[in-house]
Amino acid sequence: MDERDDRQEAKEAIVIVTGASSGLGEALTDLLDQTLPLDMTLWLIARGEEKLEAVASRLRHPVRLLALDLTNQEELDRLEALLAAERPSIHLLINNAGQGCPGAFACQPASSCGFLCDLNVRAQVAMTSLALPYMEEGSGLLFTASVAAFLPQPGFAAYAASKAFILSFGRALREELRPRGIQVTVTCPNPMLTDFFSPQQKQALLHSYKRLGLEEPAKVAEKTLAAMRRRRGVVVTSPAGRLIRLLAKVVPTSWLLRFFPWK
Repeated sequence: MDERDDRQEAKEAIVIVTGASSGLGEALTDLLDQTLPLDMTLWLIARGEEKLEAVASRLRHPVRLLALDLTNQEELDRLEALLAAERPSIHLLINNAGQGCPGAFACQPASSCGFLCDLNVRAQVAMTSLALPYMEEGSGLLFTASVAAFLPQPGFAAYAASKAFILSFGRALREELRPRGIQVTVTCPNPMLTDFFSPQQKQALLHSYKRLGLEEPAKVAEKTLAAMRRRRGVVVTSPAGRLIRLLAKVVPTSWLLRFFPWK
């Protein structure tokens, strides 16, 4: 086999980031762009193409922009076909795309909660299934969960439940994939003032006790990737989050739900 054949058989090394156009996904993309070898290609996924282009315009790495709605099965099928055609080597999959539905569950339309479950749960499971055939020893999976994963949260019931699913799913996959040498990390940040929240929700956060635990996406990205390099399974990026995790372990849930001011 000559050198040309070797080049033809070489697999493109890629990193996939979902929800890459804003918030933590954007911060993780920026940090990866500073730290990854330049021969890796960043595949950035989000629904808004213009926002993706704005992120890509400042990156050093080769970039492929995929304006996809991960709640749409046809668009997931398009991604599956693309992977099957190109058969890249996936160095890292960051399952970051997510949606929230604040407020009492009974006051929310069924469509909103259905979209949340599709994006926060079904899409992350689907993306993981699509990526694993192209992942080898030394590659990694990163899931964005939340401090909300540690406890049921009245006023944010579906969101907290979806993040509890992701935390459990990621921890189970970590053990399943250990023999293959694939690292799995779940990051659990506190709220961040990003486009995840509407302007009204941001104002409510700033006037509630939760403002004491607000985090910056760039700091969360830095702590998360550092923990992943240390092969941590779960990373909680703030002292307030670590306190909530501890309380969830030692205090009966019914007490916390009754006496903690969730709203």
